[in-house]
Amino acid sequence: MAKDSALYQLMSVRMNGVMNDITNSDGEYQGIIRKSDVYSDRLDQIELSEEVRLLIDGYVSEQNALGSRYGMLAYLLGFSDCKAMFLGKCLPKGAEEMVSEV
Repeated sequence: MAKDSALYQLMSVRMNGVMNDITNSDGEYQGIIRKSDVYSDRLDQIELSEEVRLLIDGYVSEQNALGSRYGMLAYLLGFSDCKAMFLGKCLPKGAEEMVSEV
């Protein structure tokens, strides 16, 4: 999907703006942050070389990017499905006839 499409722009606004308020008030999300902080503190206590720290950081960053991208694609898919449904492309067989009669 083109990054300049209306759907992509809508996703960007919603994900980069509204999501901050949602994640700040979501208990499960906040719990994940607290659990992540525990692991971060434990890693800080271990005397790892800079090379190992950078390797761990790179790995965790890419895993985070992967999960984030998956979520964005799922969001776009959901909107695409809604759009298709409203345009009658996902309606069950026979339902298109009912829509055209209205």
